[in-house]
Amino acid sequence: MRTRSVTVAAVAAALLATGGLLPSAAAESGGTSDDTVAATIVPGSAETVTVPLLTGDRVTVTTAPDGSRTAAVLRAEGRDDVPFLRRSHGEHLYVIPADVAGLVGETLDERLFDVAALADGGFGGRPTLPVIVQQTGQPGDVSTLASRTDWKSAGITPERTLESVRAVSDDVDAAAGAKLVEALRAQAGESATRAAQEAPAIERVWLDAPVRALDADSAPQIGAPQAWEAGFTGDGVTVAVLDTGIDATHPDLDEVVVAQEDFSGTGSAVDGHGHGSHVASIVAGSGDASDGVNSGMAPDAGIMVGKVLDDYGSGEESSVIDGMEWAASQGADIINMSLGAPVYTDGTDPMSLAVDQLTAEHDALFVIAAGNDGMDKSIGTPGAASSALTVGAVDDDDLITGFSSRGPRIDGAIKPDIVAPGEGIVAARAAGTQLGSPVGEHYVAASGTSMASPHVAGAAAAVLQARPDLTAPELKAVLMGSADPTGASVFEEGAGRVFVPTAIEQPVIAHPASVSLGNFEYPHDGTASATITYRNTGDDDLVLDVDLAVTGPDSEDAEGASVSDERVTVPADGTAEVSVTVDRVPGVIGRYSGAVTATGPDGVTVRTPVGWEKEPELFDLTLEFIGRDGKPFADGMADLAAMNVDDAEQFLAFDLIDFVEDTTHTLRVPEGRYSVAASMLNGTFTELTDAFAPEVTVSADTTVTLDAREALPVSIATPRAATVRDLGMEEQRTDADGRSLSTGIVIGGADAFVTPTQPVTIGEFDHVTSAHLRRPASAAGKARPYTYDLVFQQSPVTTGTFTAHREDLAAVRTTYAEPARDVVISAGRGAVPEGRGSAFVVATPVDPGTRTEYVSARNVNWFHATFYDSPDGAELLGGYDSPLTAYEPGSTVAATIGGAPRTPQALTGHMGDLLGIFPNGWSDSAGNAFVGWGADDEHLTVWQDGEVVVDDAPGWAELTMPPGGADYRVAYRGSAASERWYTAQRVTGEWTFRAEPVGEDELVMRELLDVRYDVARIGPRGTAPRRTKVGVEVTGTEGDSTVRLWWSANDGTDWTEATVRNGVAVVNAPKGTSAVSLRAEVTDAAGNSLRETVERAYTVKWPR
Repeated sequence: MRTRSVTVAAVAAALLATGGLLPSAAAESGGTSDDTVAATIVPGSAETVTVPLLTGDRVTVTTAPDGSRTAAVLRAEGRDDVPFLRRSHGEHLYVIPADVAGLVGETLDERLFDVAALADGGFGGRPTLPVIVQQTGQPGDVSTLASRTDWKSAGITPERTLESVRAVSDDVDAAAGAKLVEALRAQAGESATRAAQEAPAIERVWLDAPVRALDADSAPQIGAPQAWEAGFTGDGVTVAVLDTGIDATHPDLDEVVVAQEDFSGTGSAVDGHGHGSHVASIVAGSGDASDGVNSGMAPDAGIMVGKVLDDYGSGEESSVIDGMEWAASQGADIINMSLGAPVYTDGTDPMSLAVDQLTAEHDALFVIAAGNDGMDKSIGTPGAASSALTVGAVDDDDLITGFSSRGPRIDGAIKPDIVAPGEGIVAARAAGTQLGSPVGEHYVAASGTSMASPHVAGAAAAVLQARPDLTAPELKAVLMGSADPTGASVFEEGAGRVFVPTAIEQPVIAHPASVSLGNFEYPHDGTASATITYRNTGDDDLVLDVDLAVTGPDSEDAEGASVSDERVTVPADGTAEVSVTVDRVPGVIGRYSGAVTATGPDGVTVRTPVGWEKEPELFDLTLEFIGRDGKPFADGMADLAAMNVDDAEQFLAFDLIDFVEDTTHTLRVPEGRYSVAASMLNGTFTELTDAFAPEVTVSADTTVTLDAREALPVSIATPRAATVRDLGMEEQRTDADGRSLSTGIVIGGADAFVTPTQPVTIGEFDHVTSAHLRRPASAAGKARPYTYDLVFQQSPVTTGTFTAHREDLAAVRTTYAEPARDVVISAGRGAVPEGRGSAFVVATPVDPGTRTEYVSARNVNWFHATFYDSPDGAELLGGYDSPLTAYEPGSTVAATIGGAPRTPQALTGHMGDLLGIFPNGWSDSAGNAFVGWGADDEHLTVWQDGEVVVDDAPGWAELTMPPGGADYRVAYRGSAASERWYTAQRVTGEWTFRAEPVGEDELVMRELLDVRYDVARIGPRGTAPRRTKVGVEVTGTEGDSTVRLWWSANDGTDWTEATVRNGVAVVNAPKGTSAVSLRAEVTDAAGNSLRETVERAYTVKWPR
């Protein structure tokens, strides 16, 4: 058997916000021995998925209802000695292999290692990771793009070529990822194979991230009827809608489509989601199904349909870029994108770069939804693109909606650019879809910047019909310059709410359409300026009165801001310039918002948003790193975390520092008190030092020395002889308000050291040393195998010497069943110490059978993760995830993992009127939840009050409950992906229950009816005698329940009912039976029911 290890990082990173319910799966494991009841399950159920890393390693992420997260890393073959870095803050959880840490953030997109985001983004269960690989060179230069043959040397087989960003996309498996990483190492000057050295020059490797749809007569609000009355209905203008497709049979849309193409992989442009049809009808719907009431903004425009999102409203960045390139090259004048990814950028990400490049090449105006995150600086991609007309949302009173994403862009630029109606918008309902709230047979009401964006796209079509000579940048400028201000900040509304009549008539165009003066860095000396050029498209000279009005964060007029001319004459078909100048010195710290307004005769008014931000006084916080030899730490890397402990929102930073020559690192920070922590790892991964300065006052330029010579050596003593296989160290720091960051590292076979600290006076600081130890090789065969999983928490840090005493430990006699043939079983325990959120624990592969696992039992909860993997590492069959469990010190407890029968179970999650339904096809006999990757055919159907509302969902479903609740029926079936499983190749479960809404901020998890079987004398491979007793336990009941049980000896062809007395039935299978299938029916006093079937629940003879 090959040796491999599993790195387990237990993380409690509270989610700051959720956009919906997360799938969850209940698990309860273990029993007791020696009459000792000493294991307590921590309440709560958890969702578990396994995601791939680019390096071939895989991470199982478990999310509990309270947001606490556990990450279990299954190392790829041959990577036993690679350390893993872990960092956690907010809703992010990064797991970074140390051998690629120097590339992360530079060449490698950080999102490739944010396992929380990968789990939430739908990457669970995928053996491959989608990437966009960007080649170096000038944008738009396709003459030097690498060929498919060239890319093979980097492990890439291009699925799509994205010329606009000089990139290709691919789904890379473990082998391809290893080749890609090798090519990046060669590019960085590290030793590599010849093939890697011949790979194309790579600028950056991005995650091909998920993109999602961004989910009342609003036409008069933006002046569309006046435009129609004037004859401007978008006739002759082509608008591309890149979305979920279209229902071309809808009465409002049956004559608008001029071209269509599928980029989602669904095989057609038919809308199976509803979002694309809704958006398209806002742009150009005829309104025929409502006698014109619900007509689009430009009802005579032609629609090009690019289906870039699937029938679940999701897609990938590469498919979106592919659709963008198609629409632009096919001559679309305007391209609407009511979609985005929650990636807040400065406009240099792949989708944003593609927008800018295609705008320049094809003169197409991209109109893009700002996003629905509602926070400051939450403009996502592709709305972050500089050339995009980025659209926020207002309600019917022109107030910015709560969900509309605010600016500025993360580099300080003004975004969104404009706003439009986006709340309660009534538009086309695609046949058979569930989007929004139905309004009659043909329409549905929905809210979001998704609905605001097509208002602007339709408005642009009407304007372009009226003014066909406008270029895309000019069309954007006209729409912005003529918008009506709503009174909000320019970082919320841009120029204001779009108004079509003025845009059609306005003869003056301002360039740029907005003036972003950016961030004023400390010290605030000198001036900032920009020039606005006014172009007069009319036949007569125009005299414009120019005024600059800006207010600061104190709501006072900004000092030191002026225009060069208060009156200018713009000649007919000519231009005039006005400069805006801002003195950086006066004024308070914060964000400034306003506009330059140019007013002419006959109501001519052009408004140009202006904004900037003054940063606070900043100082240099310089960190000097000294190695254990007393010399500057030049051979290795440091994982650095720094935080303002007065207020983490003022400053929080993570940096991976790869030392080459400079052994110092400088941060620019505002005045305050800071915590600095660094894991210093030498270049051969054989020496680790955790160094801290947990409370440093900065009121001027400050230098802090992190000196490894001050660190104490780490040693661990155990009651029985044991050797350290892997050791982890983690620190957590909270600020005055309890906001926290934590970082850690786990490493095997290294010397470890930790620096002592003094007590902190603000917030909290603590440090955890954890270790997985195993019986020495010299003791093999002499006694039952045993391991230690230990955790030592201290604040402040005073020692590196730790001793585990038997009275402080629990002995868990864990039996690992063997549910599949020819597999490697890997298992690990992770600790969550009391009062904090994370720890590292490492486990090695285990043999089937029983071993004693000693665990720390004071003030700590434990989780347990188990994996089943093919010997070559190519096939991860799945595994089991046990719940958090607390143990009694000094106790002995029994637990079984992976035992048969393995059965379906289901949970529901309730939040407000949202209902999540989460089946788990193969929970083991102890109720431990099956982990991902386990079915090649899962089918879920949900009925609500007798009507099918979900069909063929991929493993779980989320839906909206009516106000009074509803009766539900859930049917699940699953087939095991691998023939290696001895039992339960096919399972079915059908549940009925009633569900009602709960509080908006309340999350309620509910276990549906479940049957667990205890088959007498069952073996580790799921084999039992022909005649045997079967214990039947029902959980999840409301009141009393009744249960009936049937068994089959011929894979379900014939069934025999078994009498259940006192929770026990007898199965007497005939001679020649190879396996017994089980079927159960349960009802309870509340009317809930369950009917489940497990084919080949256990075998009667050893499988061959």
